[in-house]
Amino acid sequence: MSIKQVYYNIDNILKENALINLIYGEKSNGKSYQVKHKLAVLHYIKTKKRFIILRRWQADISSVWCEKYFSDVDVPSLTDNEYEFISVYRKKLYFARLKNDKVVRGEQIGYVIALSGEQHYSSASFLDVDIIIFEEFMERGSYLPREPSRLMIFYSTVDRKRGTTKMFLVGNTISRVSPYLTDWNLLDTIRQMKQGEIRKINFQNDETTVSIAIEYCRDSGGKKLAIGDAKSMIDSGSWQTTPQPKLPKSKKEYDVKYRIGFLYKGFKFLAELLQDKITKDIIWFIMPYNKEFKDNILIFSDVVKPNINYQRDIYQVSFRRENKRLQELLDTFRENCIFYSDDLTGTDFKTAIDFVIKK
Repeated sequence: MSIKQVYYNIDNILKENALINLIYGEKSNGKSYQVKHKLAVLHYIKTKKRFIILRRWQADISSVWCEKYFSDVDVPSLTDNEYEFISVYRKKLYFARLKNDKVVRGEQIGYVIALSGEQHYSSASFLDVDIIIFEEFMERGSYLPREPSRLMIFYSTVDRKRGTTKMFLVGNTISRVSPYLTDWNLLDTIRQMKQGEIRKINFQNDETTVSIAIEYCRDSGGKKLAIGDAKSMIDSGSWQTTPQPKLPKSKKEYDVKYRIGFLYKGFKFLAELLQDKITKDIIWFIMPYNKEFKDNILIFSDVVKPNINYQRDIYQVSFRRENKRLQELLDTFRENCIFYSDDLTGTDFKTAIDFVIKK
């Protein structure tokens, strides 16, 4: 029996008519094809307005990548056989064809730019552009310093306060620990969203409203061919996780001895120091936390506050010497005795914190 695959359709989020659009989900579900076919090439043909393909690093925008990126766009059909493919020259994109084995460039249809070099474009004019497509906005490794701010500065360079440039951020469900979700206050929305759902948020900016549409793409179905930790992300669009240790016994079999909080990159976690009622062994249990922390709880965070209860690193508390009992408790926060409520919590926690858990 064949397994039907349903490919992504960008028309649904376009109905929201938002200025900024976040589209994320499983790998190979058709997101990139839709944006480059409808928002880039077809949009240029209809309006003669150019587009920008944006990636994070200079290494991401090689000529080989650019031409492969557009290789599945049916340029001959879209141009009545006037052109055969899309070519890149000096970071500009052209309709092109081969003539006597040489590339003959025709109309310039867009640009390809690395966000890491956005400062070099501050005086440039992009009044011919009304679409920005940022591919792979969710990162496995490192983001640029202050990346969301740099993206908005680049957007401002392109739009020049016209309010006519729409931006589309496209990515796979790699990690919820993303500066875009925290800086734009989208974390709570992302946590609540289900696959196939679209939400629109309006931010009031003085007398102007900036709208953001968010789409968590539905599972496209089809054959499940991946294995390993990334399987759920690749095959169905679930957030990518790695297996994490769970409590060896029911939580009812432990007494709670101490509680601390963690707040890093907008993610909140509550950690409980548990003692086995029978063996008296000590372990830590970490779970997501969506409430406000109590005033008397010790919090480890990247948020700086003039409050002694806010500390940066669990292994470098400023008042440990004055509190020997606290020092003994925190010294038990070791890799082999930390357990998590679920795999996603453990993955988010280890990605968000900025200290190394001791073994």
